[in-house]
Amino acid sequence: MIEYDVEEFRKLFPKLSKEILGRNPTKVNSLVKDPLHNYVPNIYDFLGRVRSVEEGLEVIDYLERKGELSKELADSLRETLKTKGIEAFGERREFGYYYKLASNKRRELLSREGRVNDPSQKQ
Repeated sequence: MIEYDVEEFRKLFPKLSKEILGRNPTKVNSLVKDPLHNYVPNIYDFLGRVRSVEEGLEVIDYLERKGELSKELADSLRETLKTKGIEAFGERREFGYYYKLASNKRRELLSREGRVNDPSQKQ
């Protein structure tokens, strides 16, 4: 671990030292937490990202082999996929879907709490 004298730290990292040592530092507990923290995707999340029925079948087969899907659920999902297509699992989740979802949830939380999503504004 590197140790710095306070003055040396101020010279090397003026903005960081102002944030840490200043009169109004941002409190970590005042920041908004990631709304999807600890979220574990399920089979429907995975199927929402596939581009074809074949890809969907591969995902189902893989999760069944890994023991994350029961045979009954896997068979049911295969049947749904073959008869109704990938559209049966909702709108396709494109790249950035979860980022947008988390951003919207964070914005909603801030709005409910009456907070502004701008770190430069002091609470």
